[in-house]
Amino acid sequence: MSKVFQLSVLSQNDPGAADGDKLCCKIVGVCNGSLREGSFPVNENVALPIPPQEGKQAPATPTWFLIPENGLEGSFTVEIFCPTDPSYPSRTIAVSEVDVINWAKVPFGERENQIYEGGEYGIFGFAQEGPIYTITAGVLNPRKNGN
Repeated sequence: MSKVFQLSVLSQNDPGAADGDKLCCKIVGVCNGSLREGSFPVNENVALPIPPQEGKQAPATPTWFLIPENGLEGSFTVEIFCPTDPSYPSRTIAVSEVDVINWAKVPFGERENQIYEGGEYGIFGFAQEGPIYTITAGVLNPRKNGN
């Protein structure tokens, strides 16, 4: 297993996507490891950053760094929701270190996104070597390839 398993979550805030600028996430589970210093909080609502307006600096992307214990497979469970819109479908996503490692083994040009929610509530994930996993919400009609 790796030394650090990284998870980041953000909003793309696509035009036509529901509540893209109001979304939050909450890490509700961290398994088989401890969080490294510099990680965002767990069990707390964390506002998802959106792409900045021209000339503005982007806010920090919420990121968590898991140091796996004793060679065990680390994992995160994250909930994505809109605290101001009760009709927004909350989504809980479990991501394991081994899955991310396997997804990232696919050549970059052939790698597929994992689609967690479609339509105007779009959420997808993308794996990179490291292992690094990025979940992007606020996407209108996410696709398996590109976005």
